[in-house]
Amino acid sequence: MPELNPSPRNWPGNGRVIIAFSGGADSLCLLHQLRAQGCERPVTCLHIDHGLDKGSGARAREAIRLTRAAGSDCHVVPVEVTQGTGPEASARHARYEAIAEFMQTDDVLLTAHHADDQAETVLMRLLRGSGPSGLGGIPRQRRFGPGWIVRPLLDWTRTDIEHFIHEHGLTPVYDPANDSPEIDRNFVGQRLMPIIRERWSGAGRAILRSGRLCVGAAETLAEVAAEDLDRQGISASCISLAGTERWNSFRLGEMLRHWCHRQELPAPPGRRIEAFIKQIEQAATDRQPTLAWQHGIIRLWRDRLWLQALPEPPREWDLEWRRGRALDLPGDIGRLELSGVEHPPIPLQVRSGQPGEVLQPVGQSHRRPVTKLMAESDIPPWQRNAWPRIYLEGRLVGVGDVWRSEEFEGRLKAANARLSWLTSLHRGW
Repeated sequence: MPELNPSPRNWPGNGRVIIAFSGGADSLCLLHQLRAQGCERPVTCLHIDHGLDKGSGARAREAIRLTRAAGSDCHVVPVEVTQGTGPEASARHARYEAIAEFMQTDDVLLTAHHADDQAETVLMRLLRGSGPSGLGGIPRQRRFGPGWIVRPLLDWTRTDIEHFIHEHGLTPVYDPANDSPEIDRNFVGQRLMPIIRERWSGAGRAILRSGRLCVGAAETLAEVAAEDLDRQGISASCISLAGTERWNSFRLGEMLRHWCHRQELPAPPGRRIEAFIKQIEQAATDRQPTLAWQHGIIRLWRDRLWLQALPEPPREWDLEWRRGRALDLPGDIGRLELSGVEHPPIPLQVRSGQPGEVLQPVGQSHRRPVTKLMAESDIPPWQRNAWPRIYLEGRLVGVGDVWRSEEFEGRLKAANARLSWLTSLHRGW
């Protein structure tokens, strides 16, 4: 039989080892193989009760019995599966959400995915039109929740696991859902793969090899995308398109995906990225193509792309700043801080943008429309309203920490105070 790969001594973190334990043959094999190889870290099993059929409670009780017989404990966590993207995806989402909540810092989660699962995953993703990263299949190890997720059985075939279960006289839990052809993975494993192997006996190994090649391709592409992003990046929320005219759409799309991941945002769906890039290529100079998805918005403006995480800041807000050296602003606008004083030297009102605002900044001879000041400093139109306006006795005396009136500047200097604005919004050039 293959060894666990990676082995327990090479697992990341130093917290608990948590086995995602359904009680089926795969997770039962993983538990006993781990016990045989030994593990110095605390080991516990976690069974998720989806409650989708009348037998789920009995399976949970049997899972507890099996883990106790192996010398381990088992926690049962019931979840409520809400129908969203389909029963299979909804159950998986509920399961992983519950597992992430159960985990603690530096815990490692073990799942019993094996080589046949890997081949089926690659094939399913091919049918869905995935690129190299998706066709790489299931990673052996990655960050998950507050810890990591590791799959040590990816070198085992389904046949290896069945032999192990038989040799050790184990009786796994039977889940009737595993036989349902309505579930895509069951259909691929039970109907499609046998037909493919009947014609091409080495298909499973060939698919796994293609997956490994795609992993290498994806890693190389990620390196190129990181270099592109470092070269084109202006700030965390803005990249330039200068010099990308001869890039193909795939290269530009990879840079956008890498950009989102660097900002800890799930990347937009591939089809939306492709449609957005076509809009960029065809957009007139006065157009602002937008790519919006569940987690953010990317906009084109002045030959630059701008990324904003959702939710957007509120359109209108009004705060009093009378006490404390810091004032937290709504949404992701950040906060204003004063150094050198405990409280504002004068009572201030801080608001969102208002129509018709004018300000005479320090060093300028006359009052200017605030929108004009921002346009000249390349502040994107959709961010301008969120910039904090600072009012003193009903008069606009400051915008962010960039523009201040002579009066406000004098008040700050007299109090030996310095105003700063901590924000992820673009602050001009």
